[in-house]
Amino acid sequence: MINKKKLLQFYIEQYAKEGRKKPRKPPKYSGMDKKAEALRRTLRSAKASRVNIRNLEELHRQIRHMAGYAIRKNQEKILNLVNEELLPKLVLMDLGMLLEEQKEGMDGEFLAYLRRTMPGKICQESLFTLYPRYRQHKVKNSILELVPARPELEFAEVRQMHRRFILHIGPTNSGKTFRSLERLKLARCGVYLGPLRLLALEVYEQMNKYEVPCTMRTGQECIEEADSRVVASTIEMADFDENYDIAVIDEAQMVTDPDRGHSWTKAILGIRAGEIHICMSPAAEQAIIHLIELCRDDYEIERYERKTALICEDEPFVFPDDVRKGDALIVFSKKSVLDVAGRLEEQKINASVIYGSLPPEIRRRQMHLFNSGRTKVVVATDAIGMGLNLPVRRIVFLQAEKYDGVSRRPLLVSEIKQIAGRAGRFGIYDSGYVNAMGREELQYIRERYEAEEDPVSQVHLGFPQILLDIEAPMDELLKIWHDVTPTEPFVKENIDEALYLYEQAKRCKEMIDGFENKHVLYRMITCPIDIKDRFVVSLWLQYCRTYTADVSLEKPVFHRDRSRGIMQYETYYKQLDLYYQFSHRMQKVIDEEWLESEREKTEMAIMRYLTKGKYKYIARCKYCGKLLQLGSPFQVCDHCYHRDGRREHFRQKERMEKG
Repeated sequence: MINKKKLLQFYIEQYAKEGRKKPRKPPKYSGMDKKAEALRRTLRSAKASRVNIRNLEELHRQIRHMAGYAIRKNQEKILNLVNEELLPKLVLMDLGMLLEEQKEGMDGEFLAYLRRTMPGKICQESLFTLYPRYRQHKVKNSILELVPARPELEFAEVRQMHRRFILHIGPTNSGKTFRSLERLKLARCGVYLGPLRLLALEVYEQMNKYEVPCTMRTGQECIEEADSRVVASTIEMADFDENYDIAVIDEAQMVTDPDRGHSWTKAILGIRAGEIHICMSPAAEQAIIHLIELCRDDYEIERYERKTALICEDEPFVFPDDVRKGDALIVFSKKSVLDVAGRLEEQKINASVIYGSLPPEIRRRQMHLFNSGRTKVVVATDAIGMGLNLPVRRIVFLQAEKYDGVSRRPLLVSEIKQIAGRAGRFGIYDSGYVNAMGREELQYIRERYEAEEDPVSQVHLGFPQILLDIEAPMDELLKIWHDVTPTEPFVKENIDEALYLYEQAKRCKEMIDGFENKHVLYRMITCPIDIKDRFVVSLWLQYCRTYTADVSLEKPVFHRDRSRGIMQYETYYKQLDLYYQFSHRMQKVIDEEWLESEREKTEMAIMRYLTKGKYKYIARCKYCGKLLQLGSPFQVCDHCYHRDGRREHFRQKERMEKG
């Protein structure tokens, strides 16, 4: 803690320097003797507990003005008053606003920082506002000292290895993943790392089918096999302490993903394997090679071409007249998926549905219905583009725009290529086809699909957990890391969700055992949950508050709410996943049998909703019941919107919602 005499001397020094500066405008000095006396009386009676920051900084301004007058006019009496009465009282007032831990953190380094980077600021702002900036500066320097300038150096032991990478580069439906898995079958100890639980499950089943003992690890479950030689895992569950002879990293172009890309970067830099196969689109080639060269490892390239032709049709698709068996109809929201499936159901066309929030096992069952021919078409979001193997003959874009969390935007070249490439599965069809609803949309899709994909220019980095050892609160570390700019081509992962969960936990921190332990807190706030689902967030907070109460967490309880339809079951499934994830992270006992039973019951309920009754989700005008256009963001038709003065009513409603 800084000596008060040193602090006062710093104030006197800074106010003297500011007083000698030439003012921008001619100051008004009339009645300064009376003002000085009034200010002395004010400070004499003032108490820190009754003064807010605005009042305190106004006192700083007034004393600065008075010090300037005394120095310029050589008023020794007023200058003595400033130095001997006003500034000592101001110092006490400033210190009185600080927390005890802030007082303890103040030292000579703090004053040196103010002199160097913010000269004269103490004459305008209080210690309460200046000290946090110093703390951020100090923590930022600590981050730069602790975090390697080169991210690959975080894995010092791996840098002692000599790894060989085989890059499988090609478009979708070219056989690159198949080729790498054939090599994985020969591993004595191998691992597959992919983006989806379904892909990990597919590899798990394929390996065991060929009598290669395989274990599956995902965020939902762990299936252990005796004498396992291979682990099929989602990328986030990668084990960086295990030594492998062969590893496969699938869909490596995902290094660009702002939320998950850091997991691919970490896997490439840090997986311990002598032979590593990376499957990717051509756009990611230079970015992945850059990572490998940073590690000083060797690599070779195997290039692939599509095994089936992909043809863009000439005439735009007409819904539902042009629907044919083997079609995959693409939209970009769950609401639109169920809307389209409901309209098909009215036309006696059975459809499978696939969207992001659908439980993995349900996606698998929906895929099976389509694969077996029990459904004619599949209606899906862009989740279909992530390595899912379906016998799709034609991809039809019912929408050429998507909402990306910020705004609606046209589809990117990479997105169109990834989705369209699912058409024409090799071994089933000789050709695949692409279409879109609307002539303009079809032209847009055609131009983008035929265009060259822009090379990947960014590689995402995760939050370095070594930072948790820095003496600073968690929110300060996260915010400062948010402001750190790494060297190209690296960019930081999106930590907005972690910050949001931290703020939620902070509100009840007194009830959370381990809140002050940053390692424990980090495990809590990085638990993968849907922060948009308030029921899931509520259960997460409950677990944060109660996880130390018993050897196991309290099990989620299903609350029936018919008004929420299928969403009540999707929410409950997310809560079951949270139960597993939080238990795993905090080393709590998991009731595996109960969990499996509840998942199965919930999956059956969701399947019942998806098997029949999808007409409930058809987008109709809330007034006249007329069908709305596919993908319409509104709940009323144009006719009802303009009729009977309703237009103004809707405008007022929109203004109220925005305001």
